Amino acid sequence: MGPRPSSLLVLVLCLGQTIHMQEEVLSKPSIRALPGPVLRQGRPVTIVCRGPAGAETFHLEEKNRKSTNWDQMGTVQVGSQWVEAAFRIKAAIELTAGTYWCRYHNGHSWSESSEPLELKVTDEDVSTPPSGPASQNYTLGNYVRISLACVVLLILVAIVAEAVYSWHRWTQRPQE
Repeated sequence: MGPRPSSLLVLVLCLGQTIHMQEEVLSKPSIRALPGPVLRQGRPVTIVCRGPAGAETFHLEEKNRKSTNWDQMGTVQVGSQWVEAAFRIKAAIELTAGTYWCRYHNGHSWSESSEPLELKVTDEDVSTPPSGPASQNYTLGNYVRISLACVVLLILVAIVAEAVYSWHRWTQRPQE
């Protein structure tokens, strides 16, 4: 006794669904940090993951941690083709620094991981430029240059005034 036609049909449909599921490759999400990937210790940072509009759930991972304690703050539709999820870290500490990536869940599978995001935490204020030759204060040197230029200008004005006075005196001289 051979397989029944309905059994074969069910087998073919299941096999077709399995092949279709294996062929579906979800695109990589993108990842970024706000206000940026370098931040001062104690400051908040938001890691934003972006995926296609069908993304249901996002998952943030960090290289050195087995589990994540970040809550997805919800997803926001960005245009008609994208959705973003934000993960907020209230205060960056030394342990916050590291390599992050995210994935999203869509239907029956998870996407590939995003490109890595390297987050750095520093003690320095990242809103001001670093000290060094590129950020020297040139105010004193500028005052010296401006003062020197004014002295040269005054000397030139004096020479021109003397020349005008001499020319005027020479033309007013009585003719002999």
